[in-house]
Amino acid sequence: MYLSKQCRTCEFDFSGICVGHGNVYKYGETIMDNSIGCDAWGANVDYFTEITTQAPWYIKESYDDSKIDYSKFLKLIEADADGQAIEVNIFDAIQKIYGLSLVDLAVILDVSFGVMHKARSVGVPIKRLSHFSQKLCIPASLFQTVTTHNFNELEMCKCEFKKHEDIDQALQSIPNWKRNLIVEVTNCLHCPVHVDRKISCVDKLNWKKENTSALNNNERALINFVEKTGKEAKQSLLALEYKLDIGCHPNMHMTFKNDK
Repeated sequence: MYLSKQCRTCEFDFSGICVGHGNVYKYGETIMDNSIGCDAWGANVDYFTEITTQAPWYIKESYDDSKIDYSKFLKLIEADADGQAIEVNIFDAIQKIYGLSLVDLAVILDVSFGVMHKARSVGVPIKRLSHFSQKLCIPASLFQTVTTHNFNELEMCKCEFKKHEDIDQALQSIPNWKRNLIVEVTNCLHCPVHVDRKISCVDKLNWKKENTSALNNNERALINFVEKTGKEAKQSLLALEYKLDIGCHPNMHMTFKNDK
C-alpha cells in the first residue's frame, strides 16, 4: 500500500487553502497543485479512514490491537511500500496463510488453548519447539523470527503440512477445554449449536462495519449472528471486538446504532 502524502489527502487542505505550516505553502495561501506534499502533512479524516481500514493485515491488526501507535503505523506502511521486511507474529501469519486460528492449532497440536495463547504472546518454549515445527512443517527458525519476506516460504510449508494432515478430520476432535469453550460461547451469545461450534473456533476478531478485510467462515458466522440479534432489537452493528483470554474465556464488546 502506497502512502499518498499529498495536499489532497492532507488535514491542512481547507477547501483549497493551506492552513498548515509546511515547507511548500504558507498559512492561508491557495493550494495551486494538490498533488504535492510537504513536511507538515497529516492525513485528513477521509484518508485516515481509508488507510486504517485498507492497510495490509500485518500492519492494520497491530494498529487495531493498540500494539503500535499511529506514528509507527505510518512508518510501517511506508517501509512495506518500499519492500522492506515487516516482522509478524508467527501465529498471526499461520492464521492468515494456513487458515487456522489459535483454537484450531491447539486442537491439532494437542495442547491446551492456554499453551497456544502464551506461545503467541511470549514465544514458543524450547520444550515444544520441535513438536510445533514438525507437526506444522515449519522450520524452527521461523518460530523465532518471521517477516513478510517469509510468506512465500510459509505457503510452501502449508502445502507440505496438508500432505501429512487431514485438517478437517483433525478439527473434529473436541478436547475438554474446547467443550467448555463451546458451552461458554452458547451461554454468552445464546446461539444454536451449529453456530456456537463455528464461533468457538474464533480466538480474536476486531471488526468494524467499514472494514473491507475478508472474513473466514467462522468469523462471518459470529458477525452474522450478532447482526441478526441486533436487527431483532432494531439496532445495526457498527463494531465488534472479540477475544479469548488465556483461560479460554470469551470477551466481547459490541457497538450498535439504534435504527429509526
